[in-house]
Amino acid sequence: MPARTHVVVHRERMEQGLTQAAVRRMDTIGRQVVNHARSNCPVDSGQLRSSITHHVTVVGRSARLRVGSPLERARYIHEGTGIYGPKKTPIVPVSAKALKFPTPKFFGPLRPGASRSPGGFVFAKSVKGIPPNPFLTDALKTVLGTTNVTVRPVT
Repeated sequence: MPARTHVVVHRERMEQGLTQAAVRRMDTIGRQVVNHARSNCPVDSGQLRSSITHHVTVVGRSARLRVGSPLERARYIHEGTGIYGPKKTPIVPVSAKALKFPTPKFFGPLRPGASRSPGGFVFAKSVKGIPPNPFLTDALKTVLGTTNVTVRPVT
């Protein structure tokens, strides 16, 4: 008489194991993306760099990875401002005659229309803004490859 084998499939355990493996993989990817983003983001005080984190969540049968910074200025640095940003217009004062900025550490000659005050401030009627530095998107593309990344703006 041939030997018989009974196979019992525990679907819940299999799915739980697959979900745990997906969470571990997403966590590894998240750490890699954070490291690349931190190395590519601009550094002034280091606050932006240290604020970049990742978080993995499980929704249904999917593991989701979110990488970013809670700082409001992170979006402006990532997407650009002024003529380089979404509105494509120079930055102008709303409730004053001029924009006021502290003098940067390394400050060269003033551009036309700007003036320097004795207190270490620079005044300007308008500024171009800053070009985008997509350090998060670039980090994703470095880790996952350009064909595997679809960028969706978070609202």
